[in-house]
Amino acid sequence: MFRQRFIVTALMVVALLLPSAVQAQGLPDFVAVIDTEDVMSHVRALSVAIGARPMGGEAEAQAAQYVAAAFADWGYPIDAQTFETTPPDESGTMVDTANVIATKPGGEQILVVGAHMDSVTSATGAGDNASGVAAMLAAAEALKDVPLDYTVMFVAFAAEEGGSPSGADVFVEGLGDQIDDVVAMINLDSVGVGTTLNVYAGAVITWPEDEDGAPAIEGGETWVRDTALDLAAELDLPFGTSPDDTWGGYTGDWSDHYAFVLADVPIAYFEAWQWDGAEDPWWGQETADGDVMHTELDSYDSVVPEKVEMTAELLAAMIAIIATGQAGPAA
Repeated sequence: MFRQRFIVTALMVVALLLPSAVQAQGLPDFVAVIDTEDVMSHVRALSVAIGARPMGGEAEAQAAQYVAAAFADWGYPIDAQTFETTPPDESGTMVDTANVIATKPGGEQILVVGAHMDSVTSATGAGDNASGVAAMLAAAEALKDVPLDYTVMFVAFAAEEGGSPSGADVFVEGLGDQIDDVVAMINLDSVGVGTTLNVYAGAVITWPEDEDGAPAIEGGETWVRDTALDLAAELDLPFGTSPDDTWGGYTGDWSDHYAFVLADVPIAYFEAWQWDGAEDPWWGQETADGDVMHTELDSYDSVVPEKVEMTAELLAAMIAIIATGQAGPAA
C-alpha cells in the first residue's frame, strides 16, 4: 500500500516538476520506467547466482561478464580495464582483475557513474554492493535511447574491498589529462540494506592520531549532492544526508568516490545508512540492529527492493539533468 501511494504521489510530482527539467528535453518518466523486479533481477544474478565475489577470483570475473553483457544488450560500447592489485589478505600475492566500462557517447564533458562489483568473502555481497551495481544498471537501461549532451561513463569497479590499487584508483589514473573533462562522479555503494537512503558530497579527510578524535573535513563542491537532494524532494523520494554535527552532508575516504575527490572532481555518494540514534555518531550504523555489510547477513533476503528501485530512479533523473547541462556549479 505504501508503495502504491508513493507511486501515485511521485507521478503527480513528476508531472509538475519535469516539464521544465526532464520532459522539456523529451526524457522518460523514470519513476514509471524503472521496475522493481527488473532492478532486483540484477541483485539476484550477482548475489545469488554468482555469490561472493572476492577480487581477482572467478566469481568477480563472472560478475564482470554479467555486467558487460547487460550493457552490450542495451547497445553500450564496452571496455575492460585490466590491472593487477594486492588484496588485503596479508599474503602479498597480486591478482589480476578488471573494471568494466560502458560509455554513452556525448560531448567533451564527462559524467562518471560507478559502483563496485567485488565483495568480501564472508557474505554474498547483496547489499555491498550488488544493490549499487543493480541501481546503476537499471538507470543505464532507462537512459539507453536518451540523447545526452555529455559523455556518460558507467563503471563497474573491481577491487574496492581493500585492493591496492583499487579499481577507482586505476580508472582515475588511466584518464590522464582527461580527468579535467570530468564534471562529476556519482558513486553507488550499499544502497539496498540500510535504514535510510542518503546522498553525500565529497571531502578531503585527515584522520587524527587519536583514534577517538574527530577527522578534519575539507569539504569540496556540493552541487552534485544538492542536485540529488533537490530532485529527491521534488520527486518525493526519501533521501537524506549525513548529520550537521558530524559529517555535515559530506562523507569519508572510503569507497570509490575518494579517488575522484583527490583528483578535485565533485562527487555524490549514494548509500543506505542510519545516523539518527547510532551509538557512534561518526560511523553511524547500517540498521537499527547494527551493520549488515561484511557479515553473513549481507544476503539477498536482507535487501529492501524499494530502496534499490528508488535509488535507480533518482540516479537516472540525476544523470539526465546533469548530462543535459541543466545542473552544474553555475546552473
